[in-house]
Amino acid sequence: MQAAVIEGFGPAVQLQIRDVPRPVPGPDQILIRVHASSVNPIDWKIPGGQMAARYGSDFPMILGFDASGVVAEVGAGVTAFAPGDEVFARSDVGAGRCYAEYAVLNVRTVARKPAELSHAEAAAMPLAALTALNGLRDPGQLKPGQRVLIIGAAGGVGTYAVQIARNMGAQVTGVCSTTNLALARDLGAHEVLDYTREPVLVPGANYDIIYDTVGAHSPEAARPALTESGCYLTLVPVPGIEFFMPGQTVRKPGGGYFLVWAPTGADLELLAAWAREGLLKSSIDSEFSLDDIQAAHQRSQTLRARGKIVIRVK
Repeated sequence: MQAAVIEGFGPAVQLQIRDVPRPVPGPDQILIRVHASSVNPIDWKIPGGQMAARYGSDFPMILGFDASGVVAEVGAGVTAFAPGDEVFARSDVGAGRCYAEYAVLNVRTVARKPAELSHAEAAAMPLAALTALNGLRDPGQLKPGQRVLIIGAAGGVGTYAVQIARNMGAQVTGVCSTTNLALARDLGAHEVLDYTREPVLVPGANYDIIYDTVGAHSPEAARPALTESGCYLTLVPVPGIEFFMPGQTVRKPGGGYFLVWAPTGADLELLAAWAREGLLKSSIDSEFSLDDIQAAHQRSQTLRARGKIVIRVK
């Protein structure tokens, strides 16, 4: 099968299309024919080698954590899915291994693809939307009626965070540039702030959660804009943050957190339910073929994508 791989770590690593063996599903795994994947910043950070301790160093390494496709085979013990089922997932196998024509997935990370979403729209969703959901729900402890500030509301995680926070009953303020204000409103933000023209962290604003999806600020800078019991969340380990481990970390009033989370099919089912109701959609910045994967990464690295970048495999 064809796959986009890296052959080693380094500052100028290039993804290359190679023929690699088609994987075989083990117990409690499924093999899917990948129709689409998507790009996340972690996909172009892994090649630098900083995450080798977590994702290993076996080469050729196939990247890509998101997938939408059709079940081709099921492993021993799998009863929830059958060949022909349309599914989507955030892979937890190695470094993802979804930039490929076929991918093996652990069943615990898989859910049925909503018919209302194309494979491209479904593939855009898992990692980014689950990041938003887990952050708002776990360290954020979001409750209906609370006020949430989403910084980077037009980005990959931000576009989902705006919608999910609203679905959870929050009053949502989105932060983005002038050209993306209409997008943030369309996604459901009750208010929007243009960071190029007005201050974002206003003392006394009394947000219950500030979700900084671009790492533009810090807990110290955010604290005056929070309620006494509020918290600052970030996707970038900026100074002053604490790693939040669900079930282990005690949430502190005014704390700043970088969430550590694990994908589950149950959480994907929640996203799928919202998608079926028309309450969660994917904003697609651009689409690339698998052959153009390097260009897709370059687009992501500009940090100017509006929503998600999709890789069409089939």
